[in-house]
Formats: sequence, structure tokens, C-alpha cells
Amino acid sequence: MVKLRKVTLVALLGASLAALAVAVYLFWGYRENESIVLDGISPVQVTEQARLLQERVEILTKRAGDMELLVVVLLGTSGLYAIVFVLSSFFSAMSFARQADKSIASIRDQLGAAMGDLRELQEEARKAPHLQPQSAEETADRLRQDVRAILREEIGQGQRSVVNVEAQVEAIVQQMARWSGTGLDSQARLELLHYENAAAFLELTGGPELGAALAGLYRRFAELYAVSDKTRQRFYLSRALSLAPAVSQAASEIHYDLACWFADNRDLSHALGELALAFQHQSKALDDRLARDIEEGGRLYQLASTPPFEKALNDLLLKMSIGIG
Repeated sequence: MVKLRKVTLVALLGASLAALAVAVYLFWGYRENESIVLDGISPVQVTEQARLLQERVEILTKRAGDMELLVVVLLGTSGLYAIVFVLSSFFSAMSFARQADKSIASIRDQLGAAMGDLRELQEEARKAPHLQPQSAEETADRLRQDVRAILREEIGQGQRSVVNVEAQVEAIVQQMARWSGTGLDSQARLELLHYENAAAFLELTGGPELGAALAGLYRRFAELYAVSDKTRQRFYLSRALSLAPAVSQAASEIHYDLACWFADNRDLSHALGELALAFQHQSKALDDRLARDIEEGGRLYQLASTPPFEKALNDLLLKMSIGIG
């Protein structure tokens, strides 16, 4: 198609040059004939004037025929160029469309192959033996169970008084009650690290007997890290929730703390879920906290003012009021 266009352009160029040559020839002939007629005019010889006039008419008639031929040639070449231009554009568009279809088909084939590889990998992952835990929490739980079993075999359960340990944990909580997460000095941070190590050891060796006491301790750790380390705060809240009794005031308060944590991190869906779990065990303390936090500037204000969570929160408040009634 490109070659055809080149040939057509060359032919049109030749025709244009020929038309230009005809125009120059006619113009030159017009100048010569005009000079002959002017020189041949004589006021004395009338017959000679008639003859010259007849020759001039014949010349003009021939020139008019040549002009007509020139116009026909120009019109023909213009029409031919228009036809060739339209046809070449049409065939170019068709060629581009075929090439685009081939490219799309190739992309689809590549996507199909990639999806096939992905399905094979997923199938292999499902068939693979689960030799490793699926999460860090599962790994930590297995490690705690193993270490607890080993320590119990070595030191025995009778060598330790659960009551005394609970008293020590309560003393640690009271000691940390004087601290603020925004103003810990170096000595307080050092003591906090010691308390965290002691809590980890007690969780590994204490068993379920210390669950409630350690839950309160971990919740206090989370409060101290609320400003400086959000990730560690979430970790200690999760550990406290796993140790607290399932249906208790402590578990409800931890769920509420988690709702505030999710709201601070713009995860309103999980925040609403934790809030609903928190109010499964209602208390006036939680009611007062919620009344403060949903006001402007409170930690749950965004949850209370963002659709569609505001409606869900209103439904929750309505259920609470009905339950209280």
C-alpha cells in the first residue's frame, strides 16, 4: 500500500508538471499572437484586418480548447488523488485494526498463561504440608506451650505460689500507675523493660492461673506505649485479650481499647466490630468513656461522624439503651 501511494504521488507530480508546462506554453503563445495581431492591424486595408481578426478568433478558440483540456486534466488528477487517498487511509486503518487485534490476542494469551501459573502455585501451596505455623502469633503460642512444659518438668508446679505471684503482678501494676507514657525517664524505661521480661517469663511458666493478672499487666504496658509505639501497643492489647476471661469486664475494656486503637489508625470497620464486642458486657465506666469519646475531639469522633459507621454506631447505642431499660 505504501508503494502504491508513492507511485500515485509520482504520477500526480508528473501530471502537475505537465499541466504547468501547458499553462506556460499557452501563456507564451498568447503573448506572441497578441504582438502579431497588433503589428498586423492596418487602418487602410480592411480585408487584411478581417483576415487578422479571423486568425485571432481561431487562436482564441484553440486556446479555449487547451484550457478546457487543462481543466479536465486537473479535475481528473484531483479526483484520482482523492480516491487513492481515501482508499489508502481505509486500508491503513484496516491494517492497524488487524495489528491491534493481534496485540490484544497476544496480551490475552499472556494473561491466561500467567493466571494458569498462579493457579498452579496456589494449588501447590494448598497441597504442601503445613510444617510451619501460618502466623507469628501461632509461632509464639507454640513456643510458649513448649517452654511452659519444659519449665514445669524442671522446676515443678509446687515450687511456686500463684497467690504470691498475683500479688507481685499487682504490685508491678501499681508501680507503673505512677508513670506516664509521654514522660518516662531513662530509669523508668529500664524498669519497664525488666517488667516486660518478667511478664513474659510469668506467661510462659504460669499457665492459665495467672491469666487475669497478666491481662491487666499487659493492658498497662499498652497504655504506656500508646504514644511512642503503636505496634507494641496493639501487641500488648492482643496478648491481654487472649489472657483475660472471655466474658468479663476486663475483656470488654480491652475490646474498647482495641476499638480506639483501630479508630486512631483509620480502620473504622474493625473499630466498630471491637466496640460491639466491648458492649456485650455493659458497664457504666464504658458508657461514660463512650459518651466522651464520640464527642468532637474524642478518639471515636471520626467513627461517630463517618457514614455508614455513624448509623451502625447509633444502632449499637439504641440496643444498649434498650438493654439497660
